[in-house]
Amino acid sequence: MKKKFLICVLAGIFVAMFLCAGPNVAKAEPEKITIGFVSIWPMTHFTHVDQIPRYFKMVEEATDGKYTIDIQWYPVGTLLGGGEIYDGVVKGIADAGISSFGYAPGRFPVIMALNQAGVAPPENCNAASDTVWEHYKYWDPEELKDAKVLYLAGTGPGWLHTNKPIRKVDEMKGLRIRCTGGGVLGVKAVGGDPISMPMGDVYVAAKKGMIDSLISPLETLEGWKHHEIFKYSTFVPYFYSEFFHITMNWDKWNSLPKDLQDAFDAVAEDAVEDAGQIWEYNQQHAMDFAKETPGGHEFIYFSKTEVNKLKRMLAPVRDQYIDKLNEQGFPGRRIVDGATRIVEKYNKRNYRAWKPEK
Repeated sequence: MKKKFLICVLAGIFVAMFLCAGPNVAKAEPEKITIGFVSIWPMTHFTHVDQIPRYFKMVEEATDGKYTIDIQWYPVGTLLGGGEIYDGVVKGIADAGISSFGYAPGRFPVIMALNQAGVAPPENCNAASDTVWEHYKYWDPEELKDAKVLYLAGTGPGWLHTNKPIRKVDEMKGLRIRCTGGGVLGVKAVGGDPISMPMGDVYVAAKKGMIDSLISPLETLEGWKHHEIFKYSTFVPYFYSEFFHITMNWDKWNSLPKDLQDAFDAVAEDAVEDAGQIWEYNQQHAMDFAKETPGGHEFIYFSKTEVNKLKRMLAPVRDQYIDKLNEQGFPGRRIVDGATRIVEKYNKRNYRAWKPEK
């Protein structure tokens, strides 16, 4: 009897072990989720190489490998223009996408307070990304409720790229400066002529003499090959800020499994931080790249006197945008002052450096 009892116990243990191990032995293949994604950058740009793929990888990892995300990229400019991307996602023309708020002037009045010269100037891309994310969460604006906001990001301060050295603020007067909608008031404040066009058109426009200069972050020198058309870059603090929306169509979002939706939401904060680090790395990389190209590239910094002069010239932009918000029924001063407080907080923060994996 004892022998039979021992055999039964061992058999029971074996069966229990088999049942526990079974699911691990035959682990299910991850479910593939296809997402059509539209962007404002060419496929060689670091946003496509690093930022967006890393983001979706974060989401996959947050599901513990239950899902794999297949990104179906639409080549830049073939499906939607930069200013059409947000509303194109809203309408379901694309499942998801990324574009600049500044490409659709008037469409995002609350967020665009950050884009105005002198209002919320970030000292780096990390601070810019954290600023736009907190600004968005605080105001939860109606302008961003017709699409699912996955996360937001931003660039660092801007540079004025030209073919003649700009060493004084007064030398900006009369320049035909390519900018986004968010930069129009700033360009006018220094006496420039704002020219709006997609970034993809800048190279040819500069070659043909249609514009004299470009206000943009340093990354365009490499990512858009602007080192080939401009020989000088002047740092213009307080003058430029740009921010990006990464959104998904609501029908597409609602079609996703609940646990996958939870994974997207769980990594949003990390995605904001990751984007800031990636953009900051590529700003410095672009500067080094431009310096090393044949013929070199000169980077110019205003004197303290010129910086203070620029700041004074841009001061009216603040009140102009407050008035603009008030006219639309928004609490203009609260929005603008709040934007300034947020960026000042993040400008004081120390951030971890990022490098691409080799």
